[in-house]
Amino acid sequence: MASKALVQLCEDLGRFLGAAHDTCALAWDSGQSPTIAAARGAVDRVFNASADSIEGSPAGTLFTGGERAARDLAQAAARGPIEEHRTLLRGGQPFPAQILLSSAPGGVVAVVRDLEASRGVVDAALRADDLARFASLVAHEVRNPLSAVKIALQTLERHGTLATNDLRRTSIALREVLNIELLLNEVLEFARPPSVTLIPGDPSTPVRDAVEGVEAEWQTRGVVFRCTVPERMPPVAIDPVRVRTAVKILCRQAAVAAEEVGGGFVDVAVETRDGGWELTVKDPGRPLPREQRTKAFVPFTPHRARGTGLGLAVVARIAREHRGEAKFLDTGEGNVISVTFAA
Repeated sequence: MASKALVQLCEDLGRFLGAAHDTCALAWDSGQSPTIAAARGAVDRVFNASADSIEGSPAGTLFTGGERAARDLAQAAARGPIEEHRTLLRGGQPFPAQILLSSAPGGVVAVVRDLEASRGVVDAALRADDLARFASLVAHEVRNPLSAVKIALQTLERHGTLATNDLRRTSIALREVLNIELLLNEVLEFARPPSVTLIPGDPSTPVRDAVEGVEAEWQTRGVVFRCTVPERMPPVAIDPVRVRTAVKILCRQAAVAAEEVGGGFVDVAVETRDGGWELTVKDPGRPLPREQRTKAFVPFTPHRARGTGLGLAVVARIAREHRGEAKFLDTGEGNVISVTFAA
């Protein structure tokens, strides 16, 4: 039977590893037929098996060299801490791993890192970095000139001297520019590295600011915003910038849905709930089918004929940053999205 000290060391390592998704701790005895005494951490992800199913099984089942490899590692660790790169077995299939070992009373403790998963994390980080650089390029080379085009079209539309056909063409061009701007904003926001600074604040202020900003863009396009927000609310921990971003995305998407059915009201409401608060945005557009609602918050799954499929993914991320969630409410008419923010 494995010593209590050996098992305790493995448990301590498991707690230290915490939420590491690609690493686990193992302990096995130093007998002729080594047995796994304890397994902690991300055992299910590294070995595709539960800790309970691994504990008590032969340590050799994890190594391509069998129990001899487990014995050799224990003997090597007895001479001092070591680090090795080895091929281990996951359900009988090999995978590359990094192993950090140290001797312990009655056996050896090891930290096992799945290098296959680690490569995936590195690749994802590199892709995110490339996406952020691309977003910066887009912001400079596309969004800034697009803003100048939008201002020029808005000026022409308000000038009042255009012929009817020219005014119609200007309105169409302006609508397309606003749609492109919406898509760009979604891509840029999704590509921006997550950064949240929670401070005590009144959430009604950033919500009203965001609605007023979007309302100005849509006031000539048959979309009317109705905002039901308390004058003042108890302070809660929020990131005002991130809250404004979420509200703007939801309002713009609701406005697009309203325009598709000929215009109408977009209702934005805020109320306190369970010590936190809830934001709801309702549009009069065509209700999204139930099967699409479940995927709407997943990146790159657009729920409109045109769109990046990133806007609601950003909203969901902002909700999680505030320990809340974003979801569709089933009301039977239009589309209603609820975003909760914990206290």
